[in-house]
Amino acid sequence: MIKEMLNGNIEILDGAKDWKDAIKLASTPLIKAKKIEERYVDSMIENIKRFGEYIIMAPNIAMPHSRPENGVNESCLSLLKLNRGVEFESGEEVQLFLILGAKDNESHINILKELMNFFDDEEKIEKIAKASTVEEIKNLI
Repeated sequence: MIKEMLNGNIEILDGAKDWKDAIKLASTPLIKAKKIEERYVDSMIENIKRFGEYIIMAPNIAMPHSRPENGVNESCLSLLKLNRGVEFESGEEVQLFLILGAKDNESHINILKELMNFFDDEEKIEKIAKASTVEEIKNLI
């Protein structure tokens, strides 16, 4: 399921100005495909400012998300790999940003289960962080 959802939504960039910029960049393919709206990106950033860095799921990986009613048109997922990670206020550095958009409160449960297994595989995350092409990343997922 992850592989299908990420199809066409994986990008590799050199870097970002900060974590907010990284979230905006990671959201771009989903906005272009009209799967999420700009207000969803704003909501994700506001949630982090309000509730802290709960989006850091494992070392080097963050999964920004918000509520379905904040601008999700279709359940979706994107992955941004930064060659140079960005630092959060806590000092935690992140290179991999997975944007999750869930159209309702139930449909994303299976994808979350699959993502939890993904987050637990430190070796795979390390290989993705070192990948230099989208093809390499696709083969690792």
